[in-house]
Amino acid sequence: ATYDHVSFHLPRHLVACTGLAFALINNNGVAVAAPSVRTATQFLQAHNDARREVGVAPLTWDPSLEVDANRYAGRLGIRCKLEPLKWETPPVYGQNTYWGSGYNDGAAVTGSWVSQRQWYDHRANACAPGKVCWSYTQVVWNTTQVLGCARRTCRNSRDTVAVCRYFPAGNNPGVPPY
Repeated sequence: ATYDHVSFHLPRHLVACTGLAFALINNNGVAVAAPSVRTATQFLQAHNDARREVGVAPLTWDPSLEVDANRYAGRLGIRCKLEPLKWETPPVYGQNTYWGSGYNDGAAVTGSWVSQRQWYDHRANACAPGKVCWSYTQVVWNTTQVLGCARRTCRNSRDTVAVCRYFPAGNNPGVPPY
């Protein structure tokens, strides 16, 4: 497959690490995937593929949002479960969170959010009764321009937690995503 609209901005020292795979352990004992071009590309391509399907402009990568996502993913990785995050009101950033069994890369994580598309009714701008689709609508939200994501392997298991932060935030009540 080809990706026409994939772009991201990373500091030069990270670009120099292209192709290197390595893991670090932070002071909480959580395995951390070091920020890499590969990780950014996995998340970004999967997001932009979904956006292209509905005619929405591609996103670009924001390293500062990646840092924020990494901080929260680290917290989630300690207990290996999703926990609510206190938000500013109204929220400035959008966010999707993920927990999954085993190792899941950025494409698989994003794919889980995009799979909610089956429950989104664009004409009604609503999820099917009893279903959740707001992670999908954030992925394709037409005014969102940048994202930063992080994934972690849980401390006491091989499960994956991941967080993506978006700016500007999507999922504005009463407004369709595209």
